[in-house]
Amino acid sequence: MPDDSKFDEIFNTLPGESSAASTPESSSRREVHSRVPGGRGKTVFALFTIVILLLSGGGVWWVWSEYGERVVNYFASEPAADYEGGGAAPTIDVIVAPGDIGETVARKLADVGVTASFEAVYDLLLQDATITFQPGTYRLLTGMSAESALAALRDSDNRVQISFVIPEGVTMQRALEIIAEQASLPIEDLTAAASEPSLYGIVSPTESLEGYLFPATYSFEPGATAEEIVARMVEEMKSRLAQAGVAESDWHRVLTMAGLVQREARFEEDFYKAARVFYNRLDVGMALQSDATVTYWTGLYDGAGTSDADRADESNPYNTYVYPGLPPGPISLPGDIAIDAAVNPASGDWLYFVSVDLRTGETVFSNTYAQHLVAVDQWLSWCRESEENGAYC
Repeated sequence: MPDDSKFDEIFNTLPGESSAASTPESSSRREVHSRVPGGRGKTVFALFTIVILLLSGGGVWWVWSEYGERVVNYFASEPAADYEGGGAAPTIDVIVAPGDIGETVARKLADVGVTASFEAVYDLLLQDATITFQPGTYRLLTGMSAESALAALRDSDNRVQISFVIPEGVTMQRALEIIAEQASLPIEDLTAAASEPSLYGIVSPTESLEGYLFPATYSFEPGATAEEIVARMVEEMKSRLAQAGVAESDWHRVLTMAGLVQREARFEEDFYKAARVFYNRLDVGMALQSDATVTYWTGLYDGAGTSDADRADESNPYNTYVYPGLPPGPISLPGDIAIDAAVNPASGDWLYFVSVDLRTGETVFSNTYAQHLVAVDQWLSWCRESEENGAYC
């Protein structure tokens, strides 16, 4: 019959104690403690062991009377290694991919050192089936308890994303510069990505994506490429055009008008009136005479107007003082209201408009040239009222 000390040595030593204590990385990073998991499989194994003892004969009843309870506890309560607390630096980025199940997430956390073990996390997931994760990249700490790690993964504040805001009415070039600045991407990569409209299903007479990138707030996962960013912005514009009821064959014409309206109007009501002015002019064969089209080519956006020389420049294909009809293509990135105005202009007989207060954006719309001259005098008077006003002019 075995010596009592031998059985004491066997059943008083819990699995995992020696390995946890001898792992320098674990002890130096965070304190590791043991937590008793569900242990259903271990309980079954313990019962199997009992059966073997009963069948083996030769002193088994003595063994069971002395050590039976320890046999069950030995197998049924093997601890899962777990850290204590909310973790510490350094941070670790954990990617939850679309389709990742709880088991996958638990293993990822353990593999990169966020948690002490797979079992500590997985046991909590088994206990609470309501725990779910949103795909994305999350920045977590090292050495977190299983509970705190799961809480951190469900906190949107820990999600790492590339975000940027593209204002309505900026040019494509300015939009690419904003993306480069806010997303830390080389401007050369973005320029190259936007240089071939056909890659994104766009056929443009100007061979440019000007007007086809929808201005909005965007978020991307870390590592997004320039091509992925441009593609998403183009797809967003396609979606907005579809919502506005614009057929693909009309994309270029509508975006050209919308980009023009976006640059000329400030208030929502004026978007629809400005669109009507331009359509009325097109209907009677009048030149659009938009300073915004001239400055798109010159790049001189400091003043509200243009010079006589710029308005007479025939080398500027966007010069609507010289060339009749719409400009060759969009002159800015229009938003939803500008697109809607291009599709559903206001009703009216206006042929002219001028902003009479450049600070507030107040605009006067006129049916006749004589009425327009009165409005122009109102604008010039406003410019002369003060140096502050004059700075706008």
